[in-house]
Amino acid sequence: MAKFYFTYGNDERMPFIGGWTSVEAPDFDAAVGAFRAYHPDRTPGLVNCAGIYPEAEFINSKMGKTGENFGVGCREVINLSCELVNE
Repeated sequence: MAKFYFTYGNDERMPFIGGWTSVEAPDFDAAVGAFRAYHPDRTPGLVNCAGIYPEAEFINSKMGKTGENFGVGCREVINLSCELVNE
């Protein structure tokens, strides 16, 4: 699974002030869908966050290096998983 980071700014209409949500999903579109399930768009077609980063880009960002965004770290983790049973 890939990891994506949905970051927050200082906009009080976003789910959080500062920090980020980590989403583990098979790809970008699935990660955005999972994020939207918990945090619907305020404006249709615009994801309710400040930015979206794939893991490699996030790790190399100031946020990834300091572990903080507006003084806050990870706010929540959303995981997509599927377990096959009785194959």
